[in-house]
Amino acid sequence: MPLTRLTPHLFRVPLAEPVVTSFGTMRARWALWVSLEDADGARGWGEVWCNFPDSGALHRARLLQEVFAPLLPALPSADPLQAARQMTASTRILRLQSGEFGPLDQCLAGLDTALWDLHARRLGQPLHRVLRQALGQPPAPDGAEDRVRAYASGINPQGAADTLRRAAAQGHRAFKVKIGFGAAQDLRTLEESRACAGASAWLAADANQAWSRAEAMAMLPRLACFGLAWLEEPLAADAGTADWQALSRGAPMPLAAGENIHQLDGFEEALAQWGLGAMQPDLAKWGGPSGCLEVVRRCRHHGVLYCPHYLGGAIGLLASAHLLAASGSGGLLEMDVNPNPLRTVPLAGALQPEEGWVTLPPGPGIGIEPDLATLQAWRQPNPA
Repeated sequence: MPLTRLTPHLFRVPLAEPVVTSFGTMRARWALWVSLEDADGARGWGEVWCNFPDSGALHRARLLQEVFAPLLPALPSADPLQAARQMTASTRILRLQSGEFGPLDQCLAGLDTALWDLHARRLGQPLHRVLRQALGQPPAPDGAEDRVRAYASGINPQGAADTLRRAAAQGHRAFKVKIGFGAAQDLRTLEESRACAGASAWLAADANQAWSRAEAMAMLPRLACFGLAWLEEPLAADAGTADWQALSRGAPMPLAAGENIHQLDGFEEALAQWGLGAMQPDLAKWGGPSGCLEVVRRCRHHGVLYCPHYLGGAIGLLASAHLLAASGSGGLLEMDVNPNPLRTVPLAGALQPEEGWVTLPPGPGIGIEPDLATLQAWRQPNPA
Protein backbone atom coordinates (compact mmCIF):
# COMPACT_ATOMS: atom_id res chain seq x y z
CA MET A 1 0.00 0.00 0.00
CA PRO A 2 1.69 3.28 -1.04
CA LEU A 3 2.47 5.96 1.51
CA THR A 4 0.42 9.10 0.98
CA ARG A 5 1.07 11.51 3.84
CA LEU A 6 3.88 12.57 6.20
CA THR A 7 2.83 14.84 9.07
CA PRO A 8 5.17 16.41 11.67
CA HIS A 9 3.65 16.96 15.12
CA LEU A 10 5.58 19.53 17.15
CA PHE A 11 5.17 20.11 20.90
CA ARG A 12 6.88 22.28 23.55
CA VAL A 13 6.43 22.19 27.33
CA PRO A 14 8.20 24.86 29.45
CA LEU A 15 9.92 23.37 32.49
CA ALA A 16 9.46 24.83 35.98
CA GLU A 17 12.56 22.89 37.07
CA PRO A 18 15.26 22.74 34.36
CA VAL A 19 17.02 19.48 33.55
CA VAL A 20 20.75 20.00 34.10
CA THR A 21 23.56 18.13 32.34
CA SER A 22 27.31 18.64 32.14
CA PHE A 23 26.93 20.23 28.68
CA GLY A 24 23.86 22.42 29.14
CA THR A 25 20.51 23.06 30.76
CA MET A 26 17.17 22.05 29.27
CA ARG A 27 14.53 24.70 30.08
CA ALA A 28 11.76 23.25 27.93
CA ARG A 29 10.76 19.83 26.71
CA TRP A 30 10.29 19.51 22.96
CA ALA A 31 8.90 16.57 21.07
CA LEU A 32 8.77 16.08 17.32
CA TRP A 33 6.60 13.17 16.30
CA VAL A 34 6.02 12.11 12.73
CA SER A 35 3.08 10.12 11.41
CA LEU A 36 3.03 8.23 8.12
CA GLU A 37 -0.23 7.27 6.45
CA ASP A 38 -0.88 4.91 3.57
CA ALA A 39 -3.58 4.95 0.94
CA ASP A 40 -5.74 2.66 3.07
CA GLY A 41 -5.70 5.07 6.02
CA ALA A 42 -3.34 3.04 8.23
CA ARG A 43 -0.95 5.17 10.26
CA GLY A 44 2.42 4.64 11.94
CA TRP A 45 4.21 6.85 14.47
CA GLY A 46 7.84 7.79 15.07
CA GLU A 47 9.80 10.31 17.13
CA VAL A 48 12.70 12.51 16.04
CA TRP A 49 15.34 13.45 18.63
CA CYS A 50 15.27 17.22 19.21
CA ASN A 51 16.30 17.89 22.82
CA PHE A 52 18.94 20.57 22.12
CA PRO A 53 18.92 23.40 21.17
CA ASP A 54 15.39 24.84 21.22
CA SER A 55 15.56 25.76 17.54
CA GLY A 56 16.56 22.23 16.61
CA ALA A 57 12.99 20.92 16.76
CA LEU A 58 11.80 23.55 14.29
CA HIS A 59 14.67 22.81 11.93
CA ARG A 60 14.00 19.06 11.94
CA ALA A 61 10.29 19.63 11.29
CA ARG A 62 11.26 21.62 8.20
CA LEU A 63 13.59 18.86 7.05
CA LEU A 64 10.78 16.32 7.34
CA GLN A 65 8.54 18.46 5.15
CA GLU A 66 11.06 19.67 2.60
CA VAL A 67 13.48 16.75 2.24
CA PHE A 68 11.65 13.57 3.22
CA ALA A 69 8.00 14.07 2.30
CA PRO A 70 8.85 14.09 -1.44
CA LEU A 71 10.47 10.65 -1.04
CA LEU A 72 7.26 8.94 0.14
CA PRO A 73 5.79 7.73 -3.17
CA ALA A 74 8.88 5.66 -3.98
CA LEU A 75 9.32 4.01 -0.56
CA PRO A 76 8.57 0.27 -0.15
CA SER A 77 6.37 0.70 2.90
CA ALA A 78 6.00 -3.04 3.52
CA ASP A 79 9.78 -3.43 3.97
CA PRO A 80 11.12 -0.96 6.58
CA LEU A 81 14.71 -2.17 6.18
CA GLN A 82 14.67 -1.50 2.45
CA ALA A 83 12.90 1.83 2.97
CA ALA A 84 15.61 2.90 5.43
CA ARG A 85 18.34 2.02 2.93
CA GLN A 86 16.48 3.90 0.21
CA MET A 87 16.00 7.06 2.31
CA THR A 88 19.66 7.00 3.32
CA ALA A 89 20.77 6.67 -0.31
CA SER A 90 18.40 9.41 -1.46
CA THR A 91 19.81 11.92 1.06
CA ARG A 92 23.48 10.94 0.71
CA ILE A 93 24.57 13.89 -1.42
CA LEU A 94 22.58 16.35 0.69
CA ARG A 95 24.38 15.04 3.78
CA LEU A 96 27.73 15.64 2.14
CA GLN A 97 26.78 19.04 0.77
CA SER A 98 25.19 20.40 3.95
CA GLY A 99 27.13 18.64 6.70
CA GLU A 100 23.76 18.14 8.44
CA PHE A 101 24.51 14.60 9.49
CA GLY A 102 22.84 14.75 12.90
CA PRO A 103 19.51 16.37 11.94
CA LEU A 104 19.15 14.22 8.82
CA ASP A 105 19.98 11.04 10.76
CA GLN A 106 17.44 11.96 13.43
CA CYS A 107 14.70 12.59 10.85
CA LEU A 108 15.55 9.25 9.24
CA ALA A 109 15.38 7.56 12.64
CA GLY A 110 11.93 8.96 13.36
CA LEU A 111 10.64 7.96 9.94
CA ASP A 112 12.13 4.49 10.29
CA THR A 113 10.28 4.04 13.60
CA ALA A 114 7.04 5.18 11.96
CA LEU A 115 7.56 2.67 9.12
CA TRP A 116 8.10 -0.21 11.55
CA ASP A 117 5.06 0.85 13.59
CA LEU A 118 2.93 1.02 10.44
CA HIS A 119 4.25 -2.36 9.28
CA ALA A 120 3.45 -4.01 12.62
CA ARG A 121 -0.04 -2.44 12.73
CA ARG A 122 -0.78 -3.80 9.26
CA LEU A 123 0.22 -7.26 10.50
CA GLY A 124 -1.90 -6.82 13.64
CA GLN A 125 1.16 -7.63 15.78
CA PRO A 126 2.93 -5.83 18.63
CA LEU A 127 6.11 -4.19 17.38
CA HIS A 128 8.34 -6.27 19.65
CA ARG A 129 7.09 -9.47 18.06
CA VAL A 130 7.79 -8.20 14.53
CA LEU A 131 11.26 -6.97 15.55
CA ARG A 132 11.98 -10.26 17.27
CA GLN A 133 11.24 -12.06 14.01
CA ALA A 134 13.52 -9.62 12.15
CA LEU A 135 16.32 -10.54 14.56
CA GLY A 136 15.74 -14.24 14.02
CA GLN A 137 14.98 -14.67 17.70
CA PRO A 138 12.94 -17.69 18.80
CA PRO A 139 9.58 -16.94 20.43
CA ALA A 140 9.90 -15.73 24.00
CA PRO A 141 8.58 -17.84 26.91
CA ASP A 142 4.95 -17.22 27.75
CA GLY A 143 4.53 -14.05 29.81
CA ALA A 144 8.12 -12.91 29.21
CA GLU A 145 8.03 -11.29 25.79
CA ASP A 146 6.23 -8.11 26.79
CA ARG A 147 8.04 -7.25 30.06
CA VAL A 148 11.39 -5.49 30.47
CA ARG A 149 13.35 -4.16 33.41
CA ALA A 150 13.60 -0.38 33.71
CA TYR A 151 15.66 2.20 35.54
CA ALA A 152 14.88 5.73 36.65
CA SER A 153 16.96 8.33 34.81
CA GLY A 154 17.36 12.10 34.73
CA ILE A 155 18.22 12.32 38.44
CA ASN A 156 19.98 15.69 38.79
CA PRO A 157 22.54 16.55 41.50
CA GLN A 158 20.21 19.05 43.17
CA GLY A 159 17.66 17.12 45.19
CA ALA A 160 18.92 13.76 44.01
CA ALA A 161 17.65 11.90 47.07
CA ASP A 162 14.18 13.44 46.81
CA THR A 163 13.95 12.52 43.12
CA LEU A 164 15.18 9.02 43.83
CA ARG A 165 12.58 8.56 46.58
CA ARG A 166 9.81 9.73 44.25
CA ALA A 167 11.02 7.30 41.58
CA ALA A 168 11.00 4.45 44.09
CA ALA A 169 7.45 5.36 45.13
CA GLN A 170 6.47 5.15 41.45
CA GLY A 171 7.72 1.55 41.27
CA HIS A 172 11.36 1.93 40.20
CA ARG A 173 14.03 -0.24 41.79
CA ALA A 174 17.03 0.84 39.68
CA PHE A 175 18.40 4.37 39.36
CA LYS A 176 20.91 6.47 37.38
CA VAL A 177 22.24 9.82 38.60
CA LYS A 178 23.98 12.60 36.73
CA ILE A 179 27.58 13.46 37.58
CA GLY A 180 30.27 15.48 35.81
CA PHE A 181 29.87 18.67 37.87
CA GLY A 182 33.18 18.62 39.74
CA ALA A 183 34.55 15.95 42.06
CA ALA A 184 33.13 17.38 45.27
CA GLN A 185 29.59 17.67 43.90
CA ASP A 186 29.75 14.29 42.17
CA LEU A 187 30.82 12.51 45.36
CA ARG A 188 28.07 14.23 47.35
CA THR A 189 25.51 13.18 44.75
CA LEU A 190 26.63 9.57 44.83
CA GLU A 191 26.89 9.39 48.62
CA GLU A 192 23.37 10.81 48.94
CA SER A 193 21.99 8.54 46.25
CA ARG A 194 23.59 5.34 47.52
CA ALA A 195 22.39 6.04 51.06
CA CYS A 196 18.87 6.69 49.80
CA ALA A 197 18.69 3.74 47.38
CA GLY A 198 20.23 1.23 49.77
CA ALA A 199 23.44 -0.75 49.69
CA SER A 200 22.15 -3.46 47.33
CA ALA A 201 20.13 -1.32 44.91
CA TRP A 202 21.07 -1.05 41.22
CA LEU A 203 22.72 2.37 40.87
CA ALA A 204 24.54 3.81 37.84
CA ALA A 205 26.13 7.19 37.09
CA ASP A 206 26.20 9.23 33.89
CA ALA A 207 29.05 11.72 33.36
CA ASN A 208 27.64 12.98 30.02
CA GLN A 209 31.10 13.11 28.34
CA ALA A 210 32.33 15.60 30.94
CA TRP A 211 35.87 14.32 31.57
CA SER A 212 39.19 14.09 29.86
CA ARG A 213 41.12 10.84 30.12
CA ALA A 214 43.21 12.21 33.00
CA GLU A 215 40.14 13.48 34.87
CA ALA A 216 38.32 10.20 34.41
CA MET A 217 41.32 8.16 35.57
CA ALA A 218 41.59 10.34 38.65
CA MET A 219 37.89 9.83 39.47
CA LEU A 220 37.78 6.05 39.05
CA PRO A 221 39.25 5.06 42.44
CA ARG A 222 37.02 7.60 44.17
CA LEU A 223 33.93 5.98 42.63
CA ALA A 224 34.85 2.40 43.53
CA CYS A 225 33.06 2.42 46.88
CA PHE A 226 29.62 3.13 45.37
CA GLY A 227 29.17 -0.24 43.66
CA LEU A 228 28.02 1.30 40.40
CA ALA A 229 26.21 -0.87 37.87
CA TRP A 230 27.98 1.18 35.20
CA LEU A 231 29.71 4.49 34.58
CA GLU A 232 28.19 6.08 31.48
CA GLU A 233 30.09 8.28 29.01
CA PRO A 234 33.04 9.16 31.25
CA LEU A 235 34.77 10.27 28.02
CA ALA A 236 33.55 12.04 24.92
CA ALA A 237 32.16 9.77 22.23
CA ASP A 238 34.98 10.84 19.90
CA ALA A 239 37.74 10.01 22.39
CA GLY A 240 40.36 7.64 20.98
CA THR A 241 40.17 3.90 21.40
CA ALA A 242 43.37 3.98 23.45
CA ASP A 243 41.70 6.32 25.97
CA TRP A 244 38.69 4.03 26.35
CA GLN A 245 40.90 0.97 26.67
CA ALA A 246 42.99 2.60 29.40
CA LEU A 247 39.85 3.57 31.27
CA SER A 248 38.24 0.14 30.97
CA ARG A 249 41.40 -1.52 32.31
CA GLY A 250 41.36 0.72 35.38
CA ALA A 251 37.62 0.91 35.99
CA PRO A 252 36.20 -0.94 39.01
CA MET A 253 32.78 -0.87 37.33
CA PRO A 254 31.51 -1.57 33.78
CA LEU A 255 31.62 1.33 31.31
CA ALA A 256 28.68 2.29 29.12
CA ALA A 257 28.39 4.42 25.98
CA GLY A 258 26.62 4.63 22.65
CA GLU A 259 24.00 7.38 22.65
CA ASN A 260 26.38 9.69 20.77
CA ILE A 261 27.78 7.20 18.28
CA HIS A 262 26.32 7.87 14.85
CA GLN A 263 27.62 5.26 12.42
CA LEU A 264 27.58 1.48 12.36
CA ASP A 265 31.38 1.39 12.02
CA GLY A 266 31.61 3.47 15.19
CA PHE A 267 29.41 1.01 17.08
CA GLU A 268 31.52 -1.90 15.85
CA GLU A 269 34.75 -0.23 16.98
CA ALA A 270 33.31 0.58 20.39
CA LEU A 271 31.94 -2.93 20.88
CA ALA A 272 35.09 -4.67 19.70
CA GLN A 273 37.76 -2.45 21.28
CA TRP A 274 36.56 -0.09 24.02
CA GLY A 275 35.98 -2.69 26.73
CA LEU A 276 32.38 -1.63 27.34
CA GLY A 277 29.94 -3.44 29.58
CA ALA A 278 26.83 -1.84 28.07
CA MET A 279 25.99 -0.37 24.68
CA GLN A 280 23.32 2.37 24.52
CA PRO A 281 22.18 3.44 21.06
CA ASP A 282 19.28 5.89 20.94
CA LEU A 283 16.83 4.91 18.20
CA ALA A 284 15.41 8.45 17.95
CA LYS A 285 18.89 9.89 17.51
CA TRP A 286 20.39 7.44 15.06
CA GLY A 287 19.20 4.46 13.03
CA GLY A 288 15.66 3.91 14.25
CA PRO A 289 14.79 0.24 14.73
CA SER A 290 16.47 -0.70 11.42
CA GLY A 291 19.89 0.58 12.47
CA CYS A 292 19.59 -0.54 16.08
CA LEU A 293 18.63 -4.08 15.07
CA GLU A 294 22.13 -4.45 13.65
CA VAL A 295 23.66 -2.95 16.80
CA VAL A 296 21.70 -5.52 18.84
CA ARG A 297 23.15 -8.30 16.69
CA ARG A 298 26.66 -6.98 17.20
CA CYS A 299 26.13 -6.60 20.96
CA ARG A 300 25.19 -10.27 21.04
CA HIS A 301 28.30 -11.19 19.02
CA HIS A 302 30.65 -9.24 21.30
CA GLY A 303 28.94 -10.18 24.57
CA VAL A 304 28.02 -6.59 25.47
CA LEU A 305 24.73 -5.76 27.17
CA TYR A 306 22.24 -3.83 25.02
CA CYS A 307 20.50 -1.07 27.01
CA PRO A 308 18.79 1.60 24.89
CA HIS A 309 19.37 5.25 25.72
CA TYR A 310 16.29 7.43 25.66
CA LEU A 311 15.25 10.89 26.86
CA GLY A 312 12.16 12.21 25.10
CA GLY A 313 8.43 11.72 24.59
CA ALA A 314 6.11 8.73 24.63
CA ILE A 315 6.55 7.51 21.05
CA GLY A 316 10.30 7.00 21.21
CA LEU A 317 10.09 5.49 24.69
CA LEU A 318 7.57 2.90 23.54
CA ALA A 319 9.64 2.06 20.46
CA SER A 320 12.75 1.67 22.64
CA ALA A 321 10.86 -0.65 25.00
CA HIS A 322 9.67 -2.81 22.10
CA LEU A 323 13.18 -3.13 20.66
CA LEU A 324 14.60 -4.00 24.08
CA ALA A 325 11.93 -6.67 24.54
CA ALA A 326 12.69 -8.04 21.07
CA SER A 327 16.43 -8.16 21.76
CA GLY A 328 16.15 -10.67 24.58
CA SER A 329 19.29 -9.07 25.99
CA GLY A 330 18.17 -8.73 29.59
CA GLY A 331 19.08 -5.04 29.48
CA LEU A 332 17.22 -2.21 31.17
CA LEU A 333 14.95 0.47 29.69
CA GLU A 334 15.92 4.06 30.48
CA MET A 335 12.94 6.01 31.85
CA ASP A 336 13.25 9.72 32.57
CA VAL A 337 11.48 10.56 35.83
CA ASN A 338 11.39 14.33 35.44
CA PRO A 339 7.97 15.86 34.72
CA ASN A 340 7.13 15.63 31.03
CA PRO A 341 3.49 15.52 29.92
CA LEU A 342 4.67 14.66 26.39
CA ARG A 343 5.66 11.32 27.90
CA THR A 344 3.05 10.69 30.59
CA VAL A 345 -0.14 12.02 28.96
CA PRO A 346 0.03 9.89 25.78
CA LEU A 347 1.11 6.81 27.74
CA ALA A 348 -2.04 7.08 29.88
CA GLY A 349 -0.66 4.65 32.45
CA ALA A 350 1.24 2.39 30.05
CA LEU A 351 4.81 1.43 31.02
CA GLN A 352 4.03 1.99 34.71
CA PRO A 353 6.89 0.44 36.71
CA GLU A 354 6.02 -2.36 39.11
CA GLU A 355 8.89 -3.56 41.27
CA GLY A 356 11.30 -2.35 38.60
CA TRP A 357 9.56 -3.94 35.60
CA VAL A 358 7.31 -2.43 32.92
CA THR A 359 4.78 -4.20 30.71
CA LEU A 360 4.35 -3.13 27.10
CA PRO A 361 0.83 -2.27 25.92
CA PRO A 362 -0.71 -5.23 24.07
CA GLY A 363 -2.02 -3.50 20.93
CA PRO A 364 -0.47 -3.67 17.46
CA GLY A 365 2.59 -1.60 16.61
CA ILE A 366 3.88 0.44 19.53
CA GLY A 367 0.61 -0.30 21.32
CA ILE A 368 -1.05 3.11 21.50
CA GLU A 369 -2.63 5.63 19.15
CA PRO A 370 -1.70 9.09 20.51
CA ASP A 371 -4.69 11.27 21.40
CA LEU A 372 -3.44 14.58 20.02
CA ALA A 373 -6.36 16.48 21.55
CA THR A 374 -4.95 15.83 25.03
CA LEU A 375 -1.71 17.58 23.99
CA GLN A 376 -3.27 20.63 22.36
CA ALA A 377 -2.02 23.01 25.08
CA TRP A 378 1.59 22.29 24.04
CA ARG A 379 1.08 21.99 20.29
CA GLN A 380 3.33 24.21 18.15
CA PRO A 381 2.58 25.24 14.58
CA ASN A 382 4.67 23.47 11.99
CA PRO A 383 7.17 25.91 10.47
CA ALA A 384 6.09 27.20 7.09
